[in-house]
Amino acid sequence: MIRRNDPLALLAIAMGTAAGAFVLVTPSHIPYTPQMLLLFLTPIGTLVLLMYLAGPAAFVAVTRTHVVVANPLVRYRVPRSLVDGVRIDGFDIELRVSGHAPIPIAALTPGVGGHNRVPPGGYQTRLNKIAALVNHTPATLVAGTMTRRYRYVHLFLLAVDVLALIGMVLSISTSALA
Repeated sequence: MIRRNDPLALLAIAMGTAAGAFVLVTPSHIPYTPQMLLLFLTPIGTLVLLMYLAGPAAFVAVTRTHVVVANPLVRYRVPRSLVDGVRIDGFDIELRVSGHAPIPIAALTPGVGGHNRVPPGGYQTRLNKIAALVNHTPATLVAGTMTRRYRYVHLFLLAVDVLALIGMVLSISTSALA
């Protein structure tokens, strides 16, 4: 399995988690109001969630029968018999599938900082990693079709975060009007 471990995303997750824990356990002489907690914790939670999705949420795994490409919001499960290889398309790395559009492999492209942090040779190294993973995992070819499923937990977390951000804005705007 190859997981996207983007150092900037991991650093932001660690810092955001520590900041959230600090806000919750600060000395009691700071007055806690629901608005203050909402004002501090919602942006910190948003940062942690977005950095998780831009970082370690993406992975690619190769089993004997399937190649699983889990991008942050969509997961593909492709039988090994349908895999035509992996290719670089510009700054994207894609899994070629017989009879289907290519699948982007987000685990091999940086999520934070973009393509400017990886030299062009770095993409070839990433391509070699997935090719080696496919070549070194013994294959048991099975017939079947490619499946595409949304990652509902990630979508739910995004929806909760958007609702929390809306609640924060409404809370701040109503307290400013009062």
